[in-house]
Amino acid sequence: MVAVQEVQKYGRKSGCDFSPVDPVKYAEAFGATGLMIRRADEIVPVLKKAFNTSGPVIVGIHVDYSDNHKLFEMVDESAFQ
Repeated sequence: MVAVQEVQKYGRKSGCDFSPVDPVKYAEAFGATGLMIRRADEIVPVLKKAFNTSGPVIVGIHVDYSDNHKLFEMVDESAFQ
C-alpha cells in the first residue's frame, strides 16, 4: 500500500521491498505454532485450529496486493501533493 502511494506521489517507490517472510517458520523459530491462510475458505478452519492450539499461535494471511493501484484511481490528484 505504501509503495503504491509513493509511486502515485513521487513516481517511484523507496524502501518498501521486504524479502518474503514465512509466518509459519517465523512462529516456529520462537517456539510458537504457525498457521497460514491462503484462501478465503481456509479462514474458519485455520482460526478454529488456532483457538484450539495451546500456547502462542501466529496466523499468517496471504494478501494479494496486485490491485492496490485501483484504490487510488478515483482519488483526487491534490491528495498526492
